[in-house]
Amino acid sequence: MKTPSFLEKVGVTPRQILYLMMANLFYALALDCFYVHNNIAAGGLAGIGTVLNSVLGLPVGLTVFVLNIPICLWGLKIKGKVYIVMSLIAVAVYSGMVDVLAFLPSLTDDRLVAVICGGILYGVAASFSVKAQISAGGTDLLAKLLITKLRHVSLGQLLMCIDGSIVVLAMFVYGEIEAGIYAILAIGTTSLVTDKINSGFNRADMFYIFASKNLDKISNAILYDMGRGATLLTGEGMYAHTERKILLVVVKPNEMPRLKAIVHKYDPHAFIILSSAFEIIGEGFDGVDLTTTIHDDDDIEE
Repeated sequence: MKTPSFLEKVGVTPRQILYLMMANLFYALALDCFYVHNNIAAGGLAGIGTVLNSVLGLPVGLTVFVLNIPICLWGLKIKGKVYIVMSLIAVAVYSGMVDVLAFLPSLTDDRLVAVICGGILYGVAASFSVKAQISAGGTDLLAKLLITKLRHVSLGQLLMCIDGSIVVLAMFVYGEIEAGIYAILAIGTTSLVTDKINSGFNRADMFYIFASKNLDKISNAILYDMGRGATLLTGEGMYAHTERKILLVVVKPNEMPRLKAIVHKYDPHAFIILSSAFEIIGEGFDGVDLTTTIHDDDDIEE
């Protein structure tokens, strides 16, 4: 009988490892090429590392790793050994890559350009990190641990308070309000890019079709010509109290003109309601769970 590998034991696939490595590469490029040399401390432990690097000359990656140790030790009891071991490995890879690439020069001295370019790289890295579903420790893990003690506060509020404190620290150390402004802009750019990659390109359109004739022909064309599903809903018109049949169809944006043409062909006077869907997950639509990491479904206890 074949002995399972370490990755098989902890439930990690080679694809997840690849995503993790890509995430760390883009994180490192954002820090080394744009953030660190421009004193942009965009939240997280890397933000603290950036501040300490400018003041004491400490390596950013090593600082992040050292700061993660007490967080992981605290999480050992709450999140379990496997979760924390994988987090430490992920942090070690991240920290090592940041310091290995620290020789790279800053690609710009314009802090606004650095914010935009670094934010894009950070956003790409964050999207790979989500797909990897491996906890990289840091403020994300710290917030998950703090919430076990502060149950009246949401995870988002805790993360906002932690990252906000790091931004304020940067403003105090650098002695300029601009440092905080650029950090906030960097965080916003990262969030925007991450959302666009993870959800924005997976958007879809929902059609509510009220046809007075040829509803069967419309549904058959959708099912067999377009290869899309359709759901028949039943409603009642409140003015005449007559029963109405409604087709609910979800299509990708590039399929929208074709669906309109089908409806118009069989019922030119059909009433259509078009609504955009932020994200669609399921058959025919790719999706990704943005919230979980491996073994993250373990119970959190005090």
